[in-house]
Amino acid sequence: MLRLKSIILQLFLVSNLCQFSNGFILPSGPSSKTSLIQLNAASTPPPSPPAAVEQVKKAPSTVSATSQASATSNLPSQKELAEKASSNTAPSKSTNVATGSGISISDIHYDGVVPKTESDEYVVITNGSKEAVDISGYYIYVATTGTQGPTFTFPKGSVLKAGASVRIYTNEIHKETGGYSFGSGKAIWSNNGGLGVLKDSNGKKLGEYKYKPAKA
Repeated sequence: MLRLKSIILQLFLVSNLCQFSNGFILPSGPSSKTSLIQLNAASTPPPSPPAAVEQVKKAPSTVSATSQASATSNLPSQKELAEKASSNTAPSKSTNVATGSGISISDIHYDGVVPKTESDEYVVITNGSKEAVDISGYYIYVATTGTQGPTFTFPKGSVLKAGASVRIYTNEIHKETGGYSFGSGKAIWSNNGGLGVLKDSNGKKLGEYKYKPAKA
């Protein structure tokens, strides 16, 4: 009887030993398979995440209509080419007449009231432009005989304001009209008619003023 109990006890121990797996005691019965699967799943390391796939996006084209226009902006237009061609073919105007200064002779008071010397004769110079003009070195002369006669040259620092006028007397000083004078001891403007010429500091003609006495 004792031997039979000993055998049964050994079988029992062997049966229990068979139910150990990885240090765990597996329950007996129908749920043992489920428990074993759960243990295996728990002991299995999680799968590594898939390697990130680097997506290389194609950069959109940066060449726009604006950049294309700027790339060709340095090219001359048809209008510019036409103007350049016309300027190259146009005949050269080589004259000794200055243009665009606005400085001119506006009047000559040729018949003075001072006896013999007519020192109160004067010529009027006017700035018809919208800007002040430095008339330093400009000169006016009597050209009645066809040659350069008595001459007056504006001194350095002479500036004529826009729309303003000055007088150059034959032999008088009037500061209110500029204070300029030919300094001639005799009359210089013929009472029978004559011509005055105005030139700039480079010798280019700005204009001339021809006069003749009025008929009685």
